[in-house]
Amino acid sequence: MTLATIRTPGLSTIQDGGRRGFTEVGVPVSGAFHRVRYLVATALISGSPDDRRPSIELLGGDLTIDVETTMVMAVVGPAALTIDGRRQAGGTAVSVQAGATVVVAHAGPGPAYVVVDGWTPRLTLGSAATDTFSGIGGGALQPGAVLAGSPTAAGGRRVGVFHRVLVEPTGPLGVAPTGHPGLRTFVSATWSVTSIARSGARLAGGPIPAAGSVPSMPTIPGAIQVTPSGEVLVLGPDGGLTGGYPVVAVVTTAELDRLSLLRTGEAVTFRTVEIDEAVAARRAQLATVRRAVAHPGDLP
Repeated sequence: MTLATIRTPGLSTIQDGGRRGFTEVGVPVSGAFHRVRYLVATALISGSPDDRRPSIELLGGDLTIDVETTMVMAVVGPAALTIDGRRQAGGTAVSVQAGATVVVAHAGPGPAYVVVDGWTPRLTLGSAATDTFSGIGGGALQPGAVLAGSPTAAGGRRVGVFHRVLVEPTGPLGVAPTGHPGLRTFVSATWSVTSIARSGARLAGGPIPAAGSVPSMPTIPGAIQVTPSGEVLVLGPDGGLTGGYPVVAVVTTAELDRLSLLRTGEAVTFRTVEIDEAVAARRAQLATVRRAVAHPGDLP
């Protein structure tokens, strides 16, 4: 069954929690760039965070959807939602009637997520995630793309569910050290974003001296590599799985979402974080996601 058709995609891809369990054979995890926003969007429809549920990740422009079957959807993140030209509340599970036109206008910073109840896109290795670097899972959404599936009874019961305000952390990005001798110099510097994409961010302006290459080794999202020119690469969800540049530090798991909020020309600073602090921050982050979703009847 066709739920809806994409008229204009903006800059968007299909993303879920990622393609896990295949990195040893060279398949990246990929998945949502801002995982908290994504998980909250899925919880609005599922009732709890669901990293297997597909979403449309919108990074720029206007996403226009022609709805063909009455359905329930939710939009979380910096975007204005209109249905047939009428402004709707974001961060809320809403019912959309067949024949309606939905416009999600990206406002930034970072991605917005659109989750549609009953949508079942094609899976590659168990995931719908699009890896923009390797091409696994397809490419950016195109005009005419069809959202196929079947609405669920549970989806209808979610109408009116909303999320509480999500507060984005600020200040220096927390990083875990790797033993690189240049770490202290690295975290004392102020860096400038020269480019940003799902594959990662490029930073320049710090005093790290030029570094040579090292034997190729495994890398992960958040790895901070120093190139021979002295430029710094911070790997995103679609970054390569191996690299031959020294890794000065790794962005902690709880801070990874903040990569998606960076803008070209923005100043970035870092601070070192002990492992215990990083683990506690991640647990607190997940607890925040679980508490974020509420139903009007839950309010005092």
